[in-house]
Amino acid sequence: MGLGLAGDPMIRYLAAVAFAISFAGLTMPAAAEDPTHEKCTCDLVRDSELDNGASVRNATACWSTEDPDRQWCDITVQAIEGDGRQPMIINQLLQIQHDPAGIVGFLINQAETSVLKGDYPTNMGYIAEARQELPALIKEKDKLTTKCIQGFNRSRENKESFKPIDEGDFSCHVGETTGWLRMTFQVGKIRFVFMVAPLA
Repeated sequence: MGLGLAGDPMIRYLAAVAFAISFAGLTMPAAAEDPTHEKCTCDLVRDSELDNGASVRNATACWSTEDPDRQWCDITVQAIEGDGRQPMIINQLLQIQHDPAGIVGFLINQAETSVLKGDYPTNMGYIAEARQELPALIKEKDKLTTKCIQGFNRSRENKESFKPIDEGDFSCHVGETTGWLRMTFQVGKIRFVFMVAPLA
């Protein structure tokens, strides 16, 4: 079922070295924040800038792990521009959009290769605990993830407006400007976010 898209050592290396940025202990005044963009994202308009946070500009699919309280995030790139992996993700999402079990399997597989492995700072052991709960949360939200992916595919294919989903520990949004899908699973205070760009 899974594509194993984050298994490429070079992509994981680039993500770890260039894009996994910790802001533990850093505080910024509210006035300095850019309220129009997420602070840890692959979905960023090219001429935009973040006052704080982390972004990946040449990615077309990624997962992030975020601790908003500590202003900390870690981004794992699954696909970059021109490598052919993003069309594989989009095509699979199209094929499984009416299959909740298939969507659950896809998301868990992608999470296993992107956010359920790897080390974190020793003072952030709670992230490992949150990771253990993520697969169960993905299974629990199968109807919402199905609705989310169906809406993303309709907005991508038919240019339909996308109605965001915000249901407590799950949210789904499609960027009005970029068209990126952003699916968020929250375990306690930790957010696990799957992001993918629409096909050009």
